[in-house]
Amino acid sequence: MTSRAEQRIAQLRDLISHHNRRYYVDAEPEITDREYDDLFDELRSLEERHPELATPDSPTQRVGGEPLRGFTHVTHRPPMLSLDKADSPDALQRFDLRLRKTLPDDEKISYTVEPKVDGVSMALRYEHGLLVLAATRGNGLTGDNITANARTIRGIPLQLPADKLVPDFLEVRGEAYMDRTGFDALNQKLAADGKKTFPSARNATAGTLKQLDPRIVAKRPLRVVIYAISPLVKWPQDSHYETLQTLKRLGFSVPHNFWRCTTMTEALSLAEECKQQADRLPYDIDGAVIKLDRLTAWDRLGATAHHPQYAIAYKPRHWLQQSQTRLRAITVQVGRTGTLTPVAELEPVFLADATISRATLHNADDIQRKDIRIGDTVVIERAGMVIPAVVKPLPEKRIGTEKPFAMPDSCPSCGGPVRRRSGNAHDREETAWRCENLQCPAQKTRRLVHFGSRAALDIEGLGDIVADALVRADLIEEPLDLFELDTSRLARLNLGTTDKPRIFGPKNADRLMAACNRARRLPLDRWLYALAIPGVGTVTARRLAEIHPSLNAVAQSYLLADIVKRQQLEEAVKAANPRRHHKDPKSNPADASEADRQPRTNDAYEELKKQYDAVNQRLAGRDLTDLGPVAAGAILDFFQSDAGCRILDRCAQLGIKPQASTSARDEAITREGIAGKSFVVTGTLENMSRTEAESRIRAAGGSVTAAVSGKTDILITGANAGTTKLQQAQKLGIPRMTETEFLALLDPNRKPFSG
Repeated sequence: MTSRAEQRIAQLRDLISHHNRRYYVDAEPEITDREYDDLFDELRSLEERHPELATPDSPTQRVGGEPLRGFTHVTHRPPMLSLDKADSPDALQRFDLRLRKTLPDDEKISYTVEPKVDGVSMALRYEHGLLVLAATRGNGLTGDNITANARTIRGIPLQLPADKLVPDFLEVRGEAYMDRTGFDALNQKLAADGKKTFPSARNATAGTLKQLDPRIVAKRPLRVVIYAISPLVKWPQDSHYETLQTLKRLGFSVPHNFWRCTTMTEALSLAEECKQQADRLPYDIDGAVIKLDRLTAWDRLGATAHHPQYAIAYKPRHWLQQSQTRLRAITVQVGRTGTLTPVAELEPVFLADATISRATLHNADDIQRKDIRIGDTVVIERAGMVIPAVVKPLPEKRIGTEKPFAMPDSCPSCGGPVRRRSGNAHDREETAWRCENLQCPAQKTRRLVHFGSRAALDIEGLGDIVADALVRADLIEEPLDLFELDTSRLARLNLGTTDKPRIFGPKNADRLMAACNRARRLPLDRWLYALAIPGVGTVTARRLAEIHPSLNAVAQSYLLADIVKRQQLEEAVKAANPRRHHKDPKSNPADASEADRQPRTNDAYEELKKQYDAVNQRLAGRDLTDLGPVAAGAILDFFQSDAGCRILDRCAQLGIKPQASTSARDEAITREGIAGKSFVVTGTLENMSRTEAESRIRAAGGSVTAAVSGKTDILITGANAGTTKLQQAQKLGIPRMTETEFLALLDPNRKPFSG
């Protein structure tokens, strides 16, 4: 009886997977929705009668499980970077010229062109063909673990077909989206239920993926289009174009149209073809992506902190959506570093699926250059099809009541003096006006919000309103004051006004303090970013944490000092070079005088050259990407300033000692006991999240799977471990490891795990 049921279950799973592919990937359904539902209901009924035959990759698992308490974080290795942008054919030709100059002369260059889907970026990870992880892009370095939600999306394969091209570890990256029909139907249902509708399909997609209840996600029309594999994947093909074809064969939905060509002129023509076909695509696009086709060249070209060098997004201005509206006022915001930024307050206008009432004006110089006046009718556009921006005023529509804008001569928040930083023609900071009062409430609030932001210390409950109330109530002078807040006083915090009080409450206070306690244990890179050190973004913070073990090590870094010193010595060597003002006889011997041909010596030059070579030698072999002399100098200056010294002292007093999450030494040690082994993690761990444990395993050369099988080497168990996994491990004789034993495995002085 069971064998017959087993056969029918396998048959139904194959049928449903086939029809999912025909519907979501090929867009050629072979059966009606009713027939599909009948197959699905039969499978679900059989699995309910034979629970021992239920598997994680069954189509019935897409309906969603119990609501989640919250999302854990996933680290993207390498980061999910943005793309550089070209807004004209000339910019594309410059991109092409740069690639041809960088790559060897004999390397044949070809490109792929594909539409740039306007969705929500995400990564899907498969191990041994089974979907084990899905994550949002987040800030590019870390995202949310949305595996439970992704499993409900029928266009995502839960199990890949057996194929010789599929490696044991496969990570693909793509965009989640809602097609126009599904989005309209969702909004109609929400409106009928008296609920708030979404302004755009992208907004609806992002909101759905953030749902903590997978059952809600399962009812919404989400789809995913895959555009690339992760650079970490050992992929047998060397063509991006052929990779997309293979991914489609494996059951992934890839861009509906993609082409390969050999010249940038052809690529430009195909990019324009993307625009012509935009209305016929099921998703919105915000440009075209042009990528170098050869995958092995991607590593050689590398990446900046912001974007890879092998691809570019073509977003010409004539593709952008524009509209006209009235500029009602220009307000000035004060940022966490005191920068004053003008913001356009607009008559609300609907543009590119969103109602726009505010837009960026960049800075005072830009306003003056464009002659933008308060009361003007202005042209606005979605810059990069995302951020609203004021393009220009329409002087012909002026009626005489418009007023020029001038930056205030005092801070709009504290009334303190503002000053324009002096600089050279290449210094972007030259355009910025700043409030010089470090105790400015607006600066305090913005620093506090930044400190608790998701990319920093992720302090739940510390948003704009709470941060502003904490500053107004004089409970916070600087972000580190959070760790000494009195919970009872925090509970009485008024988020409203005197006339209409809104009390924070004890539950919210406990939640905020619990988040602060979690923040104490976050790794060094998160703390470096949270401290708002000039020049330190998320990428630079991660790089600093990779080469320094602690906060004090960064503050006293000889590496950063050498980076600054190397730049200074390089300039000094050039200035002292005795041949600097003479013709080079090697370049044109006929033009060189006899004096030019004579060897020249200079003791000062030789000494400087010797010092420069010594510094270069000390830095040799170090990966110092993203750490230039300007950033290095700013970091050292910060920690030598009164504010920086105060932060170091305060951290020591509070017992906060952020450490690098995984040093090279730790990784080398853990490889001995983990490399080459397959792990399954189940239950709740006390000292780290399961995602962090899995990351540590992978960093040490091990692999992690979702289900216990004959290939599993060790099962790591936490509290409330899954019964099925425990029983399967016992049945197969797979050793179990407690969290304590796992931590011992990561410890340099551990004893070998015997199993």
